[in-house]
Amino acid sequence: MGRLRVRSHGAMVSGETYAALEFVCEQLPGAFDLCRLIEEKLELERELAERERLALVGQMAASVSHSLKNPLGSIKTILQVQMESSELPAPMKQETQMVLDEIRRLSETLKQLLQFSRPGVRNCGPAGTCDAAGVAESVASMLRHEAENRGIALEVSMDRQPLEVAASAEVANDILSNLVLNALEATSRGGVVHVSIGSQDGNCSVSVEDDGTGIPPALKEKILQPFFTTKARGTGLGLAIVSRRLEEIGGTLTVYSPIRKQRGSRFRALLPLAVKDSRA
Repeated sequence: MGRLRVRSHGAMVSGETYAALEFVCEQLPGAFDLCRLIEEKLELERELAERERLALVGQMAASVSHSLKNPLGSIKTILQVQMESSELPAPMKQETQMVLDEIRRLSETLKQLLQFSRPGVRNCGPAGTCDAAGVAESVASMLRHEAENRGIALEVSMDRQPLEVAASAEVANDILSNLVLNALEATSRGGVVHVSIGSQDGNCSVSVEDDGTGIPPALKEKILQPFFTTKARGTGLGLAIVSRRLEEIGGTLTVYSPIRKQRGSRFRALLPLAVKDSRA
């Protein structure tokens, strides 16, 4: 709703001028509607182009992952057998372990590529339910060794009551594991990564906090884009996977950085709680 005010200076507004102004006012809503429709059309075209680009990226990622997964598995098996040999010299064992660590890193990268390339339907609702606390304990147990190798303390706190979320265990694991890995990569040796699980406004709140250097304001809008990374060894897929999985189940992700003394970041994911069956 708008209003046009006309103030005359000297002579009064003539009837012809008044009629012309009325005509302009009648035409303006149509012009505004046309601008709005053009903007919506452009936005849809941009979204379609982005989806097509991500679809091609996903197909390429899946192809690369499947092509490399089996050879890497074979190499890993051979090296592990060699490591068990008592005749292998100590220097060779050390070098072999370095190769195994690099294979593990590549395997994690391939896992992320497969996670990202997996097709998903936006706002399709949950494909199941799971206990968020149980998933958090599983992820923490799996990544605790990684945290210890980096010299980082991984702390977990959660509500005592079970939190059944409207997402499968696989989706919840994708969300939490990528958030924790992202925090570990952003934290220096001697730092702390804290994971907390609780309820908030009818949702399950998953908060992952680190005491790293924080995120520059100019990069906050880019960190969720696929393949965008500021890390030397990052793939730029971890947070993109989190964003996609949350979108699929109707969840949200909020980023706070810095959080204290111009350092640290907090990623808070809200997962919808499962609807309880009234017949139960």
